[in-house]
Amino acid sequence: MRIRCIANTGEFLNETYLDPAVGRTKETEFQLTIDKEYIVYALYQWQGSIWYYICDDGYTYYPQQNPAPLFEVIDNRLSSYWRFEVYPNGLLKLAFEEWLSDRYFYDKLTDGEETESLIFEKVKELIDAEVLSAAPKNNVIESVVLTANVSRP
Repeated sequence: MRIRCIANTGEFLNETYLDPAVGRTKETEFQLTIDKEYIVYALYQWQGSIWYYICDDGYTYYPQQNPAPLFEVIDNRLSSYWRFEVYPNGLLKLAFEEWLSDRYFYDKLTDGEETESLIFEKVKELIDAEVLSAAPKNNVIESVVLTANVSRP
């Protein structure tokens, strides 16, 4: 999945994305470049808000969560490395297997744990290669319509 930044400040976010307790306000400037494309490594949806985990402009060794309204989706194909999980509290996550199977994977990753850092580095390489080398595939319906139109007298 690939997205393009269309805004990089909190002024473009509605109240569900703002949280002054963690420093996310209308004045917040996110480490994003307008018009730059980013690859999504995981995403979650909770209580009406969607967050993308990307390697933003401040990337060091782990992806940061960024609010979806700051982006437009330019390639909506999901990674073949992603898995899907819905939790009892309503949280929905799409992420690679290790992230979903270990409840504390992201915490360990942000703490710089060697195993989690190596796992993310490898999965990042795989997802990057998948996104950057994948040619858009024709929609099946579109192919059927084209074939039908060509076959008609």
